[in-house]
Amino acid sequence: MAYTLQPLLNIRVMREDRASGELTAARRAVAVAQDALAERERELEAFNETKDERRDRIYAAIIGQPVSRERIDLAQEGVARIDQEGALKVDNVAQAKGELKRREDAAAKARELFVIATKNRMKIDEHKAVWTAEEAKEQEFRAETELEDFIGRKLNVDD
Repeated sequence: MAYTLQPLLNIRVMREDRASGELTAARRAVAVAQDALAERERELEAFNETKDERRDRIYAAIIGQPVSRERIDLAQEGVARIDQEGALKVDNVAQAKGELKRREDAAAKARELFVIATKNRMKIDEHKAVWTAEEAKEQEFRAETELEDFIGRKLNVDD
């Protein structure tokens, strides 16, 4: 006799496979977000290493010389651009951290769903194992009954 809950088991297996795929994709997304964060942090570190040198070059171009107000304004604008670039780099790092956090949360949720799907499939697998054992016992009993009907009842030594 065919297992009655086989269609349900097939559905549970498909759900588990889908949850496994989503978990794998979420883990890949976390790895990509970690790489992006590391890249943004390297960019910020490289910027911090060169920002003082860049400012010094701008100041060195105007210090100790007679300059017009326009050149001073250009120098201040250059320094302000360096500061803006630094703020953008810091913001990029913060955004990358936020994205990593979102990806990690999504991966945790995907893991929970995978665990649930696996437990649901395992419940049906356990039921099938019990059902199969019971079915085997019933088959054995039927076979014995059939054999007894065919050859007659077994006589004990005491009879």
